[in-house]
Amino acid sequence: MSKVGQINRSAKTYKTYTMISKNFVLIILVTIIVATACEQQPLPPSESDFIITTHDFLRGFDPNYNDSLVNIVVEIPAGDNQKWEVDKETGYLMWEAVSSDSFRVVSYLPYPANYGMIPRTLLPVELGGDGDPIDIFLLGKRLDRGSVVPGSIIGVIKMTDRGEQDDKLIAVDPSGWFGHIQSIGQLNEEYPGIISIITTFMENYKGEGYVEGSSVGDRDEALSIFTTSVEHFIE
Repeated sequence: MSKVGQINRSAKTYKTYTMISKNFVLIILVTIIVATACEQQPLPPSESDFIITTHDFLRGFDPNYNDSLVNIVVEIPAGDNQKWEVDKETGYLMWEAVSSDSFRVVSYLPYPANYGMIPRTLLPVELGGDGDPIDIFLLGKRLDRGSVVPGSIIGVIKMTDRGEQDDKLIAVDPSGWFGHIQSIGQLNEEYPGIISIITTFMENYKGEGYVEGSSVGDRDEALSIFTTSVEHFIE
């Protein structure tokens, strides 16, 4: 082969290599752009992201688990700051809406213990309630949102929210490390600070001046509130 032929062949080879290289780089750049665009475009939320419809949590469970324990619907797991609650009309567990496209998130420390409600309860305003199901903290391991679990009531934190009575019952997970606790006094003795932590959280998570804790009641007082709320539940 002549030198001219060799040069022409080398030139064609170089040109082909250059075109392949450019195409390869172009493919890489397009892939990166597409991948980046996908990362920046979150998937639209599904209904399960803000509502749990598996049960009528308000009416579908008895308030009593057995003679000594109550049923508790976990609305907010320990360590969570999304504000969910059982809707009184549907009984579904819903993330509380702030607007048509945003939902309530507590801008404070997350909940220090599992928080929820007792099904088939309602404490009227005239009897010291707020017209809603009984609120309750459950001490123990973190539980999944929407769990319905037994709890043993040991006391109550007497509170007001914007001047209206809004007491919080305190219960323990009977299968956990708090399971042997039977009273607020025993809790304070063996696990000092827990009631103070919950009270401080409740008094501040909405901002200063909204919620105030007035006193702590014993197990008998808490059970009396529970019994009254069961008696006044309306289907």
